[in-house]
Amino acid sequence: MIANDRRIAGWLLAAIVFLVAFGSLYPFSFSLDGAGPLERLAELPRAVTTRSDVAANILLYLPLGACLAWLVYARRGAALAVLGATLLAAAFSFAIEFAQLYETRRVASLADLASNATGAFLGALLALAIARTRSRLDESPFAGLLRHPVAAALLFSWIGYRLAPFAPVLDTAEWAVSFAALRTGGWPAPAESLVHLLAWLVVLFLAERLAPARAVALAAVSMAMVLAGRVLFAGLGLEAAEVAGMAGALLLALPVSRLARPRAAWLLALALLALIAWQGLVPFDFQLAQDRFALLPFGESLTQYRAANLADMFLRCFMNGALVWLLFQAGLPALAATGAGAGAIFAVELLQTWLPGQTAEITDPLLAICAGGLIAVFERDNPG
Repeated sequence: MIANDRRIAGWLLAAIVFLVAFGSLYPFSFSLDGAGPLERLAELPRAVTTRSDVAANILLYLPLGACLAWLVYARRGAALAVLGATLLAAAFSFAIEFAQLYETRRVASLADLASNATGAFLGALLALAIARTRSRLDESPFAGLLRHPVAAALLFSWIGYRLAPFAPVLDTAEWAVSFAALRTGGWPAPAESLVHLLAWLVVLFLAERLAPARAVALAAVSMAMVLAGRVLFAGLGLEAAEVAGMAGALLLALPVSRLARPRAAWLLALALLALIAWQGLVPFDFQLAQDRFALLPFGESLTQYRAANLADMFLRCFMNGALVWLLFQAGLPALAATGAGAGAIFAVELLQTWLPGQTAEITDPLLAICAGGLIAVFERDNPG
């Protein structure tokens, strides 16, 4: 691990700590009235949580544990890196949960603390695996996933978006409903099919980076996981547009693979940017009076809890992160790819201030910047 890695990891850690603390304590409506500290701490084991919250908390602390371990590993070794990262993240989580006991609109939970510590532990193991794999890459069966963790994270983000909130159901009647929706839904809508087609083409491109000799097989396994999950998880269902997009991506896999990798990356990046712009600016009904630009990250998710928040976060991570990653794959340095990707996304958000019904906020540009930071830390080699 080189000094530049540690410096970038330090800045990235500071940004993650700020975002976690901000998102966990917003809207900062604290009150000291009522029970004392010990009585409040007794409330932690009694607070309930949901499966969606557990998944969100693990994912939230995964990058925190990875950055902490990445900083400690070079000086203290593997065991202390994992132990130190887990304990530091657990202490930080405990401080957040304790502060939430005094925040009138938050619910502190011992389950959240356990989920956060688990996420940090898994993130520390991941960072350690990445560091060790670099020195003996050919010996690892997970070489692609560990050498290119950002690509792997983007792949899992898309799968997570399609399967969140991960609530399995064992009722065969519910499974039948999922298939019935596919049969009775009619022909897939062209616009929705194109969205899924582009997403799965990006997944194929990610798979080529993760497993060059088995890219189509990896993408096909990902598709099978999504299709199975859409049947087995509650509240989801098979969609004709998604199946059409999968089929189209598999048909285009060979022609796309014959393109030079930087050229294919440019084409996919431009198509993804066009999709981001289209979805952000439709119906293009601009008005003269400009609305405000929200500087509160994740403002809508923080002010209005919905079951769809987790899926929305997976989608945002995939869309914004994939744009920066594709620009990096096209040959741009990490800093230039981050600036171009985050700048383009910021421009779309800024245009939304002239669109009624749209919420312009800083969240998506920040996610693009975080993705660029992860690329700079964990993926040194520019393929361009």
